[in-house]
Amino acid sequence: MKRITEASVREIRDRADIVAVVSEHVRLEKSGADWRGLCPFHTEKTPSFYVVPAKRMFYCFGCQKGGDAVSFLRDLEGIGYREALETLARKMGIALEYEDGGGESPGPSDDRDVLVELHERLAATFRWFLAERPEGAHALEYLESRGMGSEIAERFGLGYAPSDRRWLRSFLRGKGYSEELLDRSGLFAKERKDSAIFADRLMFPIKDSNGKTVAFGGRLLRGEGPKYLNSPETAIFRKHENLFAVSEARQAIREAKSAVVCEGYMDAIAFHAAGIRRAVAPLGTAFTEAQSRLLRRWAERVELCFDADEAGRKAAAKALVEAARGGLRASVILVPGGKDPAEILQKAGAEELNKLPDSAINGDDFLIRRATSSFDIATAEGKARAVETLFPYIAVLDAAVRRDEFVEAASRSLFVQAHSILADFARRASRESAGPSRGAEIEQQAPSRNPADLALLTALALNPELFAGFRGSAAAADLDDDGARELYIALEEAFRADEGTTEAVLLRVRDEVLRNWVRERAAKGEFELNPERVVVDGARRVRVRSLERKRERLKARMRDFDPERDGDEVSLDDLLYEKMFIDGELERLKDERHERS
Repeated sequence: MKRITEASVREIRDRADIVAVVSEHVRLEKSGADWRGLCPFHTEKTPSFYVVPAKRMFYCFGCQKGGDAVSFLRDLEGIGYREALETLARKMGIALEYEDGGGESPGPSDDRDVLVELHERLAATFRWFLAERPEGAHALEYLESRGMGSEIAERFGLGYAPSDRRWLRSFLRGKGYSEELLDRSGLFAKERKDSAIFADRLMFPIKDSNGKTVAFGGRLLRGEGPKYLNSPETAIFRKHENLFAVSEARQAIREAKSAVVCEGYMDAIAFHAAGIRRAVAPLGTAFTEAQSRLLRRWAERVELCFDADEAGRKAAAKALVEAARGGLRASVILVPGGKDPAEILQKAGAEELNKLPDSAINGDDFLIRRATSSFDIATAEGKARAVETLFPYIAVLDAAVRRDEFVEAASRSLFVQAHSILADFARRASRESAGPSRGAEIEQQAPSRNPADLALLTALALNPELFAGFRGSAAAADLDDDGARELYIALEEAFRADEGTTEAVLLRVRDEVLRNWVRERAAKGEFELNPERVVVDGARRVRVRSLERKRERLKARMRDFDPERDGDEVSLDDLLYEKMFIDGELERLKDERHERS
């Protein structure tokens, strides 16, 4: 596979607007010269994620993750380095140049790219079977019977998998995909590698938030077997981290700052067909914290749409905990009469389905009502058991105001004192706790043998345009700190490659702790005021130290000088002249320091 040229990579990194890239996924607010928001890589209630446009980088004080626009997109979307570059290039209208990769075997990122390409191609093939081939006619009829015509099928890329389980392997081998790749694709049974897991099913492409097909869901249309079947997890698909229809719903979610979470594919599609285009669905699992964090990139609230039976209410209660854990305020839509949104669309029409969100119950009220109705709260035992059902939710309410508000409401409905609820919760939490608290944030410290040297090279890494003047006065060997020496070498490599950004320097640093140390200093705004003075003073200090050590070595050589042993290499006068030069240079540096102070 051909690789992207270094010139193209450099152009992408130089032109990428880090604020624009991040703001597509994180709501940012101005903070001085920088921007901040809730970190998309871990759950938090108070923003600790900073974007520093002057350095073209981001950094989170909570989880210590940082990088540039390319690494942000790569880590957030779980895509390969190459795909992140190509995605940014498309957004910026950059025509990429490629070069021969030298016959190297594909790396992990290349493997991901090929798997995505395979799934994209297969989605188009399934779509062709549904729209054009007679084999897919009954699948199309089923969709139409559910009130979902060709326009919806086209919008979601719905397709049909033929009943012959052996056609897919030969089809994909004919397209040039290797046996090894197909074994890792998640499309074939482990026991019989020539047997496709999807056969005679209505196919739902599962896409990531960028609209790339990464897996499939299939609904059985006739015969025996599980009603719904999903792709297993692969290198490009983690079902607990993704949501069906997230790419189709993302813009509507961003505009409304709210999402609707349904129980299944058909329910989500039904909402879209009715005009509510912010609907998504989990992938055969309960709603998870990772899915909540995914929605938190664009939404503040979520409406959880579940059946009104006991199973649906139980699922809603668990989903409320995961929504709160991910930082979302939530409400619950209970669909009455044993129906689901798809059935309402089919039998009552879009207008009726549009009314459902109006009946949403506040999440706090839902949990309290469920607790009071599930137990006999006229008894002490019933009250205690009802209160216990609220503990998982209380545990994830990190904001003290939210917790107090919920506990006060629960105390009024359960006829118990709020402090009693909190006392019982504290006792339960102390019994169950083990190790440090989940949300503890530990400030990362870089080990340093010489903090002054590390500070100097950190200032240079954050202001690499100053390195050209510094490198003539000091070498890496003059530094007493391992991290400082590594930063010097990275600065030198970036200087020679004519790449003058902080991230270009940090890409050449192998020590992750050191990289994050520098990024944290940038996010804190350190070395922004008069960095030239910091570098000049630091360079003088390093130069003085180096000369003083050299002078001590010369004095030792002069004391131990033996004309018979050493005379062929150097004379005593040579050593004396060298010492006089060093003394003069030290005097000059001393006078220069006094003049500046």
